[in-house]
Amino acid sequence: MHSDAEIIQRIIQGDIEAYRELIQRYQHMIFVFIYKMVNNRTDAEDLTQEVFVKAYEKLSTYRGESQFSTWLHTLARNKTIDFLRRRKVHDSDEQLKYVPAQTREESPQESLLGKERRKEIEAAFSMLSEPYREVIVLRCTHEYPFDKIANLLGVAESTARVRYLRARQEFAKILTRLEGGLVHELP
Repeated sequence: MHSDAEIIQRIIQGDIEAYRELIQRYQHMIFVFIYKMVNNRTDAEDLTQEVFVKAYEKLSTYRGESQFSTWLHTLARNKTIDFLRRRKVHDSDEQLKYVPAQTREESPQESLLGKERRKEIEAAFSMLSEPYREVIVLRCTHEYPFDKIANLLGVAESTARVRYLRARQEFAKILTRLEGGLVHELP
């Protein structure tokens, strides 16, 4: 397996096909991040594609001072924030669908209760501000350490930790209001 730097060098030298390797390596990570932020699969797919097109166009500006995944994630973050700002005017997208893997059979009643809980969690998550949603997605979905989160957000590590703590607190408050006490523990 080639390193990101080797692949990037091949692309810059004209090997356009090498870009497929980078897409395959990072497409899922970028899609999941965007999907959790925009709450719509079609929009997430479109934005993911736009991020990779922009990354290809801007590849010559990548200086290698950070990991390629961090640089790519920054492009995805900026593209997503722009999209969310534009969408605020036209906010009619369907809610985020959490579909956990089923490891056992559920009764219809358990399934209904699970769906209701997910809807409440989705509603609470969508009520968080963009910075709070973002830090929760980075920490809980991608399981990034705080130093990487800080790098991606362009803030100090202590600021990233505080933002995450405040996001958890705000999320818990919203869940408490919506559900009357349902609070899910975040890592």
